[in-house]
Amino acid sequence: MKSLNTYALDVLGCKVNQYDARQIARLLEGFGLRPADGEPADLVVVHTCGVTATAVQKSRQTVRRLARKNPGAVVFLTGCAAAEDVTDRLDNIDARVAAGAGWIQMLADELQTFSLPNPDFHLPENSDDLAVEEFGGQTRAFLKIQDGCDAGCAYCIVPQLRKTPRDKSMDSAVAEAAVLTQCGYKEIVIAGVHVGLYGRGSDVSLSDVLAKILKVPDIGRVRMSSLHPAELTEDLLKVWASAPNMMPHLHLSLQSGSDGVLSRMVRGYTAVEYAEAVERARAALDHPAITTDVIVGFPGETDAEFEETFEFCKRIGFAQMHIFSFSPRPGTRAVELPDPVDAQTAQARHQRLAALADEMSLAFNQSFVGQTVHVLVERCGNGVCSGVSEHYVPVKFQGSEDQSGSVVPVVVRSADCRGLVG
Repeated sequence: MKSLNTYALDVLGCKVNQYDARQIARLLEGFGLRPADGEPADLVVVHTCGVTATAVQKSRQTVRRLARKNPGAVVFLTGCAAAEDVTDRLDNIDARVAAGAGWIQMLADELQTFSLPNPDFHLPENSDDLAVEEFGGQTRAFLKIQDGCDAGCAYCIVPQLRKTPRDKSMDSAVAEAAVLTQCGYKEIVIAGVHVGLYGRGSDVSLSDVLAKILKVPDIGRVRMSSLHPAELTEDLLKVWASAPNMMPHLHLSLQSGSDGVLSRMVRGYTAVEYAEAVERARAALDHPAITTDVIVGFPGETDAEFEETFEFCKRIGFAQMHIFSFSPRPGTRAVELPDPVDAQTAQARHQRLAALADEMSLAFNQSFVGQTVHVLVERCGNGVCSGVSEHYVPVKFQGSEDQSGSVVPVVVRSADCRGLVG
């Protein structure tokens, strides 16, 4: 039986994957393994991303690179692209543990087929509730309270990869928030694959667990990850508005401002319903940052439909937009849709929308000039510190190394579309 004493861990993808990777590290170190720290590792774990074909390709490349760097190592694939039909054409994989309920327990079972320094380490009764206490050199912590999705958007593979929605218990979520606070994290991001589904079909809701987390003694800033417009309920906004340490930043994925495109995407809302969610947020919160994602060039998107999206985004006035040209993901319904948009047209639309995004970001950022913002400092060097404000706007200012990881008041002197300078 081969002995495993050291490990190398690499992670690709989203906030949820970043959290998962810290769970993996906690499990490995519970079994007594230690980071290889640049030396050849006995075990290589790649926590993969499968959301796009490009992400799958990057996952394959990462596995091959780490296998070359650690000759003779045991190689584990975990995460969304771990299934053999997703990351095919890879040799010498010792174990594949795909995302889904119980994946941590399955990973532990695979590890226990090897000789481990501490084989008696035990997981909690619900293995997926394995708590995370540290995030390496990061200044903010993630708290995953939900996993899985069944929304069924036409372009998205995630429901097939992450499987049935499931929640972390409220008690476990609150306890983990308390530990992260005690460990000194000044900001906690509430995360999930589809976090707004928390509590669906039960007698608790996202607003209930958020209210409990916000009552953790000495907890710092709390930020919410992406929400569906219908999930921005009055109850949730009431909790949000009542807590001064709840950050005034909402990421509401739009994807399109055209009802025709939204219908083909199977997004489950109309442009009017999205605008109503934004109105609710702006009525409840003080000058919130509304950020979003938009896909251009979705199959069948006409010039008129793109103009609807363009004008809709202009009316909303987003603080920041992430714009993507549609890329077909094998295994999704969108691959089969007729009337693909040619790459040149999609690129032109991308450029127009990106220019609008810069205009809107500039207008939003300029609203802070002359004001004091509170910056979670992420890095410092050569007398300059940088981090993010309450509204998740990047900020740079003159500072010192000892300010890293703290929240610092900064008077804003200037702004551009990329951020603020204090």
